[in-house]
Amino acid sequence: MGMRILCFFVLTLSMLSGTAAASDIASSVNGGTNRLADGGDFELGMSVYGINQIDVRQTDSGAAQLSLLVSGMYQYKGMFVEMIHQSQDGVNLGVNLWSSEDWSFDLLLANLQGSWSRPDVDPSTLDEAGRNAYLLSEDSLYIGAGFRATRYWGDNYVFQYRLVSDYYDDQGIQSSARLGKSWQVRNWNFHVLGSVGFSSATLNRYLFSVSKEEATERFPEYHPNSSFSYGMELGVAYPLSESFVFRAMYRFNVLSQEVTDSPFNQAGYASYFNASISYVF
Repeated sequence: MGMRILCFFVLTLSMLSGTAAASDIASSVNGGTNRLADGGDFELGMSVYGINQIDVRQTDSGAAQLSLLVSGMYQYKGMFVEMIHQSQDGVNLGVNLWSSEDWSFDLLLANLQGSWSRPDVDPSTLDEAGRNAYLLSEDSLYIGAGFRATRYWGDNYVFQYRLVSDYYDDQGIQSSARLGKSWQVRNWNFHVLGSVGFSSATLNRYLFSVSKEEATERFPEYHPNSSFSYGMELGVAYPLSESFVFRAMYRFNVLSQEVTDSPFNQAGYASYFNASISYVF
């Protein structure tokens, strides 16, 4: 799934050849590209991450794991594409509708995030073991469109509200409100980010429900409603040289009962740590 997102990012960059004001909040609090300038920046490197197991279908949990880091953003005359390292919002393709020194309003034409899907099979034709395998699902994509509004206070505070609705597989609506603060201590750039997330009942049922026809002893019938989640993130960035940068962050999200009551769920919270060294060009 990550490779599909990477391919989309590369193809989109090839389509883009003024002033833009788009910025994922992860870039803003990490001291990323000047939001009022055309152009962008790109990073290649390695990262070590660790995440607790939230879902039985999850394959990347457990001890620290090494991964390739590919990150970047580019904007030109209002158009932008973003795949920001440490972002919670996936890959974004969009256009800035209006901006000022303190505000930015963006139309998100495509927002790509990881999701789950189930095989195109009638579960009533499967036995118990077959339905268990069917419910363990496959990687899929959430592809949505919507808008993003960002408020800036000087160089240290940023608030961002975002809402997207899936048009690829009708998976529903998700939105988030985040407030971030960054500050400089010598060459160290620290940030803190608080967030509230909303998932519609349609989205939660797509991800976490089990219908009567699908239900097994391991995965009983379940139908969630809409939900809110709450999170906090702490991070730091340090330039090792003109071209290399070190980053580390820890994120903690409290999950709604609508998610934790799902038979797929393994924890009441999501915990994520990442440390990386990357080359910036």
